[in-house]
Amino acid sequence: MPVSDLLAKAIRTAAKGSGWSVKRDVLSKRIDDQLLAVHPRRGSVGRIEFRAKPAAWDHMLWSILQIEGNDLQPTSFHFTGAFTCDSPALLQQDLEPSASHEQFAREMVQLAKRIPHMVSLWQEYDLARAIADERPQEPYRYHMTRVVERICCGDRQTASEICDAARQGELDLRGFFSSTDKLTPPDANGRRQSLSFFDLARLWMSRH
Repeated sequence: MPVSDLLAKAIRTAAKGSGWSVKRDVLSKRIDDQLLAVHPRRGSVGRIEFRAKPAAWDHMLWSILQIEGNDLQPTSFHFTGAFTCDSPALLQQDLEPSASHEQFAREMVQLAKRIPHMVSLWQEYDLARAIADERPQEPYRYHMTRVVERICCGDRQTASEICDAARQGELDLRGFFSSTDKLTPPDANGRRQSLSFFDLARLWMSRH
């Protein structure tokens, strides 16, 4: 059995009765409109991370990308599914790299059980500050999330400025979503041009 499968199995066992759901190696939970997740850091050994985001961020992302049918997805989908907002780690915990899968899983669940009592950590946190505080720093992961968050907060000016900077090549973009605009008539061949998230966000703001 692959290492990832062994860890996922250990997490499922440790999480029984915890109130957190398990999908692969991710523990997730929804409290009101807040989506919470605890999981191993990708590409790292021995590090556990906690992330959180309002469900409204993903709903806004799907509206911008004109994706339908995701509204009823389970909480885990917001952290494991395609076309979701990335969010910075709000808490990190390091274990010895030699820790067993069972020990790693137990530590994940113990951290998860403390999270609901740490409301000030994850409720209405400052996204820009959390991105700046995360280690290692990877701000390129969050440009789309910053646009979505600013729109949700009613700050369309900043959202537009981020979109324009991205479109003009002024941001470090190592990956972004793209889709077609369903409201644009297709060309003579019945096709629509693929647009970047930042183009689509600009269109969304002009229409709403």
